[in-house]
Amino acid sequence: MTEEKSFGTSNGVNKSSGRFPGIVIIIILAEFCERFSYSGMRAFLTLYLRSKLGYTDDGATETYHVFSTLVYVFPIIGGILADNYLGKFRTILYMMFVYAAGNILVAITAIPHFALPGRLCTLIGLFMITVGTGGIKPCVTAFGGDQFKIPEQESHLAAYFSIMYFNLCVGSLIAKTVSPIMRSEVHCFGEKDCYSLAFGAPGLVVLMSIVIFVSAKNKYIIKKPEGNVVIDFVKCVSLGVKNAVLKRNRSNKHTHWLDTTQNRYDKRFIRDIKKTLSIVMLFTVLPVFWSLLDQLGSRWTLQATKMDGRFGFVTIKPDQMQVLVPVWILILIPVSQKFVYPYLEKRNILKNPLNKLTLGGVLAGVAFIASALLEIYLKTTYPVLPQPGYSQLRVFNSNPCSVSLQSDEQNITYTIPALASVTRTVRFNERFDLKLGGSCIEPRDEVIQLKDGAAVSLFLANDEVLSYEDKLEKSKSGFPFVRFLTPNFIDTNLTLYNERQNDIEASIRPGVSEQIEVFTSTYSVIVDNQVIGSNIDFGSGGVYTVIIGYTKTGFELQVVTITQPNSITMALLIPQFFIMAVAEVLFAVTGSEFAFKEAPESMKAVMTSVWLLTEAIGNIIIIVITRLFADYNQETQFLIYTGLMFTSIAVFHYLSKGYKFGYEDDEFEPRKCRSNSEVLYMQVKQVEDSLEH
Repeated sequence: MTEEKSFGTSNGVNKSSGRFPGIVIIIILAEFCERFSYSGMRAFLTLYLRSKLGYTDDGATETYHVFSTLVYVFPIIGGILADNYLGKFRTILYMMFVYAAGNILVAITAIPHFALPGRLCTLIGLFMITVGTGGIKPCVTAFGGDQFKIPEQESHLAAYFSIMYFNLCVGSLIAKTVSPIMRSEVHCFGEKDCYSLAFGAPGLVVLMSIVIFVSAKNKYIIKKPEGNVVIDFVKCVSLGVKNAVLKRNRSNKHTHWLDTTQNRYDKRFIRDIKKTLSIVMLFTVLPVFWSLLDQLGSRWTLQATKMDGRFGFVTIKPDQMQVLVPVWILILIPVSQKFVYPYLEKRNILKNPLNKLTLGGVLAGVAFIASALLEIYLKTTYPVLPQPGYSQLRVFNSNPCSVSLQSDEQNITYTIPALASVTRTVRFNERFDLKLGGSCIEPRDEVIQLKDGAAVSLFLANDEVLSYEDKLEKSKSGFPFVRFLTPNFIDTNLTLYNERQNDIEASIRPGVSEQIEVFTSTYSVIVDNQVIGSNIDFGSGGVYTVIIGYTKTGFELQVVTITQPNSITMALLIPQFFIMAVAEVLFAVTGSEFAFKEAPESMKAVMTSVWLLTEAIGNIIIIVITRLFADYNQETQFLIYTGLMFTSIAVFHYLSKGYKFGYEDDEFEPRKCRSNSEVLYMQVKQVEDSLEH
């Protein structure tokens, strides 16, 4: 059905075909709100799953990519639903409500006071967001295009796609910059961050987009559902496969297996399917590229959390590093198309789009080699954990005199100065005897209990020995961990004061405190209004123990670094992000353009579905590899992806040699050149794809 239904009077969009239809501004604003919401939420999702819901790095990665998989699958279903049943307007409207409900559910779950089942409610909310995205993503841009009368408003349609191009860029980049600031710089509900605001703000923006979108309902051109070629494509291919298996309708052995469907489908449609399948065959290696590219928001973001984001007076959040790739892409696309490609083509380099795809895949593999090398370097700042069969013994002395340690069983002979510590890796024995001696303590033997593969610490305070299991791992949220060791005879008020925020960070009780997560800042320690230590820097990711003792001169303290803070600059991430940006321009953008130009006119919706499906499969590859190689080091996993990429590109290069551009015969009239508006529409979809990774 192609009948159009237009609501409204002479003020509607149909009155003048020579004017730009102002109603599309409403659609552009609604799309801006949706992009802002989705991009902002996705930027910090991995960090939320790990730091607040308690997922491991592998668990957060898997959950993030299950979410991404559904984000790419549901638009296929949403497009079929819109084209066959509901129409674009109703699909967008209904799915906006589902999207907003999911976003609000996740935001409410992030509020600790409600004590909702965090993982369950978050997963339900994320699923609702994927369903909502499935109805919005494939329809909004096309629905805006429906508001134009073609060919009278062809130039205005081209302008609309240019505006939408800019709109997607601005909405996504602002969100990816601002959302990490909202989650980390704002503190709410007694926590050092505010994920509920970071999720809630995009939810409110989506509700705003619903109001904006519905406000102009009576002025839209709303086309009735016309059917979806994807279903016909699947039916035709399924029938052809069935006939080939059952050997039906085969006139001779040289007949193509799709030709057996000619009794139900016309020759042009079958010819278009053949051409589409030849493109799909090339795209079988596409998922491996997506499996590398989509890790910008998971593995590479987690890698950034272990690094120092300070750039002069500016501190970059780990989840803000993702902004680099789309920014570079927006610069590289026009530069490459206007200058680089023409220059290379004059020298017979990269003239074939398939050659660009090959080079892009190789560069993606190189980017992951860079990330593997960086991971090896980062391991120098990771906590040193004892191997099985060994334990780590750490002794802290808060006494005003040196204390001697001796154990023949563990071959320990050591003297610890006052307010100092010693660390030894010892063979694991469930118990061993340790002799203590010193001028200010009574000599005695202590029975020490160890744990296999763990760190055990002793706190010596006068004649008291306190034992506890130490935690060496860095905070999942990236903040410093601090533990205080205070002798029990100190019964005065002890305060940790944040010098930068001019606020009390924590009040400390005597004995062995719990590990406290504090802001990355400079601190003072105050005892009875007396500052006993100042300008104490606790760096991001560091684990510290503060020993407090009392000497002849009064209270003193010593800060011991248990695990080094994040000292390696995030600037070292820039090369791999830049290489991946170039790879995406060569591979993803060129591949999208190649599919658009080579696909028959009737098969554009099919190619869009295939493209989305390859992205979904790419995320599934990440999930599978994460499960299969869970016990492998991260740098090893990065190199596994590199090997997969190089292997798939070798297969792609082999397949591309036999590819024939254009149609294989002249039986039908040649295709018309794409209009300017069609080319711009393709560019909008390219940018939308680029900004989502």
